[in-house]
Amino acid sequence: MYEKIIEKIKEECHIRNHSDLSCKQYVYHVSCFLKWIGDKPLGDLTLDDARDYIVFKRNTTCSPATCNGINSALSFFYRIILRKAWVYEEVPRMKEDWTLPAVCTREEIERLIDTATEIRNKAIIALAYSSGLRVGEICRLAPGDIYMSSMQVHLRNTKNHGDHWTILSERALELLKAYWRSCPEPRDILFVSLRKPHRPLHPGAVQIMLRKVAAQAGVTAHPHTLRHSFATHLIEDDTRREYVQAMLGHRSPYSTEVYVHVSNKTLMGIRSPLDKPKKGRHKKSAGKNRG
Repeated sequence: MYEKIIEKIKEECHIRNHSDLSCKQYVYHVSCFLKWIGDKPLGDLTLDDARDYIVFKRNTTCSPATCNGINSALSFFYRIILRKAWVYEEVPRMKEDWTLPAVCTREEIERLIDTATEIRNKAIIALAYSSGLRVGEICRLAPGDIYMSSMQVHLRNTKNHGDHWTILSERALELLKAYWRSCPEPRDILFVSLRKPHRPLHPGAVQIMLRKVAAQAGVTAHPHTLRHSFATHLIEDDTRREYVQAMLGHRSPYSTEVYVHVSNKTLMGIRSPLDKPKKGRHKKSAGKNRG
């Protein structure tokens, strides 16, 4: 019924160079909205319809972040497709709850790698953690993106529409070599399906794999947890924040600052002011001893 609308959304996303994920989210949220409004003509749609739909979704336990995603999709739909004005004061974005990212301990990372039985899965977990990769970046890696001479990983066309470099772990490299020897077929993509070696690995498959491995290891983790852990542990090891930002591919330093909040302050050498000696305490003790 709305096939032309959906195709128009995809076309407008493509000409603006929006990511595939953004385009899929716009299509999904607009499709759900169109089903919700029923037979109402598109020309009769008002901002009240968009507002009422977002309120309805919020009341059905959608999080503020999800509601803001719906807001972005409907704003795009109204402004670009319907050519209608979008007034943010009438359809405001929600204030999101600010939560700290979950991270694994270094011991838990070791358990994840040890628990994985397939050498491919060991290599994925080790590389995702040791280089701070997003799940999509893992699935898009080509063999030529691994630079053994400089011990770096080249990430292309990342979330922020740019390239960046990150470090390559020696341990991860050894696992990558073992994986390549076990699956040596020439290919353009590094990580492939175990059953069909010429089929690229899908992000969903990585998420399912890690969920199973984590459950067996008694660890709570998903692919992005490994990235969070990479950044947090680097900051705990006193790595300069701008280096961490560059390796994560963050445009803004504020995106990297969150890992300061979740890092172990004791490991960073930070002491509570209560534990610092008071001035004059030693002098007073010395005076008593002289007496």
